[in-house]
Amino acid sequence: MRAVVPERFGCRGTHVGRVALKASGYFAITTAHSKVTDVPHRFCRLIGRSTGYA
Repeated sequence: MRAVVPERFGCRGTHVGRVALKASGYFAITTAHSKVTDVPHRFCRLIGRSTGYA
């Protein structure tokens, strides 16, 4: 998933990585370098699907 977050949010920038849905309705994105939490859904775009196997 790719998230392009504007500057007025705490997790600003462009993030690409694996996504997890939180109970609050926000996403947590695990990138190659770090973990970004509380990303709103309106900034996220799906770039690929997984089969469920790692």
